[in-house]
Amino acid sequence: MDEYEKSNALLSDVILNYRTVIGFGQKNVNVVVNRFQKLLEEPSRKKVKNAHLGGFFFGYSNCARMLFLGIVFLIGSWLVREY
Repeated sequence: MDEYEKSNALLSDVILNYRTVIGFGQKNVNVVVNRFQKLLEEPSRKKVKNAHLGGFFFGYSNCARMLFLGIVFLIGSWLVREY
């Protein structure tokens, strides 16, 4: 079971048993919330890593496109000047 399924199961149990959870007191509610947050830390790290990787390749593709256009215009201006 992945982290999302575990966190969804925990959240579902808390919602279905709301009165019982609240009845145990604020300290136990905080424990449940902290456990939920810890379950979502790993997927959050993975998404940040994927976002950085995607951003890098997006920047690289834009750079390659602009360099290609710059080289084409440079060659074009050189050809106009020579001929």
